Amino acid sequence: PVHVIPVNGDIDPALVVFVRRGIARARDAGASAVVLDIDTFGGRVDSALQIATLVGNLDPIDSIAWVTGGESGTGVSWSAGALISLSARRIFMAPGTSIGAAAPVAVGASGTPEQAGEKEVSAVRAQMAALAEKNGYPVGLALAMVDADVELLEATVGGSLVLLTREEVPAAERRAREEGRAFELGPVVSPPGKILSLTSLEMLRYGVSSGMASSVEDLAAAVGAPAERFVREERTAADRLVALLTGAPVTTVLIRAGLVA
Repeated sequence: PVHVIPVNGDIDPALVVFVRRGIARARDAGASAVVLDIDTFGGRVDSALQIATLVGNLDPIDSIAWVTGGESGTGVSWSAGALISLSARRIFMAPGTSIGAAAPVAVGASGTPEQAGEKEVSAVRAQMAALAEKNGYPVGLALAMVDADVELLEATVGGSLVLLTREEVPAAERRAREEGRAFELGPVVSPPGKILSLTSLEMLRYGVSSGMASSVEDLAAAVGAPAERFVREERTAADRLVALLTGAPVTTVLIRAGLVA
């Protein structure tokens, strides 16, 4: 079987428990692959890192991130969702979806979100790069999704389109020359001061995603598994209750009530 685990809504501790339980069931069932059905604006970095670790330890089970865009979904894998996507060996995306904008955000003293400090950005940047290296994605792409100071460019090396940071260009050009391959620098994909997000078509063009899939049948055909073998994990009433009680709205109310008291 192929187990599909929805990673929808806020990335939080309740979702970590749900994903861990879903992966355990997939192992017990002898699953050939685990598909993370991702549709999220993001959430807590610590929870995303825990899920990424669970996905990274799936061996020998295959791991697939599938960014979906159903009628009731948002069609995005942003922030912590992008980190989880890069933890999978392969990425598939539905048409019209997007991924990126993974710069960490902290809640300021006034209670409003603001850009996290360099310490937090550096930690997330390193982890995103490590996940990209492990699964064969462009490291520069991962860096540009987290750090606004990174400039990302297109380049054609030996007829193949690649993504390079400005700092990687000289070494890549020298290596291409030594190997007798043509090197041509292309346009800027992500200029300094901007956080990178890419559409499903751009991810496919740069060879980061493995294909487009708008339905389970499309995904089944792409991965070579019959659609009837796909088993979808569903959140129970207890899962939904825990997610509600530990979610940001309820915890914010409780904190404010405690401060007033």
